[in-house]
Amino acid sequence: MKVILKGITEDELKGSTFITGFRTIGETGYLASRYIVLKRKLQRIGFITTKYLRDVTFLDEYGIATPFDLFYDKELHTIVLLNHLLPFQREWNSFAKDTIMWLKKLEVKNIILIGGLDKRYKESSEELRWLKTSKSTINLPYPELEKQLIMVGPLALFTIYSEIEDLPAIVLLPYADKERIDPAAAAIAVDAINKILGTNIDVTELYEDAKKLEEELQKQLENIQKEISRSGLDRHYM
Repeated sequence: MKVILKGITEDELKGSTFITGFRTIGETGYLASRYIVLKRKLQRIGFITTKYLRDVTFLDEYGIATPFDLFYDKELHTIVLLNHLLPFQREWNSFAKDTIMWLKKLEVKNIILIGGLDKRYKESSEELRWLKTSKSTINLPYPELEKQLIMVGPLALFTIYSEIEDLPAIVLLPYADKERIDPAAAAIAVDAINKILGTNIDVTELYEDAKKLEEELQKQLENIQKEISRSGLDRHYM
């Protein structure tokens, strides 16, 4: 994995907060991080590349999207990694480990990871569960994740390496619909981030435009998945 910065130095990013999420249950982590990027009109400061970088791109609101775009909020001193795609599974471990080692080099103040919980297993009225590494001092007014409930995938690896490397990390897990894109779950995650950062990012659009967002992102996701799954001779080269 390689971090490529544009127009900013690592020294300027020292002590920042880091936010990211992935395209997993309800697309919650992706949708929440993308919403923050667009709503706050963040500056793209670079990219992450991998050995087996996905060969898919498209035009997003801010310009040409790469699989892993880095953004920076100068006012909040916060980095957002926007993962348009999941890395290849064989790269999950190195992607998480190398990113965490880079964040350790930056001496980040806090890491905020966004995922989702299948709402079919919701037993009470809470909207979100969470957990944190042993070095995090943040407390939130939500119930913690039940003991022994298993986390898997890139989010789990980010959490594991944060714990190993003594970095303060918190994982936000709103209940989400596993069968579709869930903007309401993303709104809950953004509200929790407001509490952590002391901000007031308006989530009205996530609720009001839920159907439109769901349709747009579902179409984008389907197109990406179709293109990735095509055989070499059947791909739409442009």
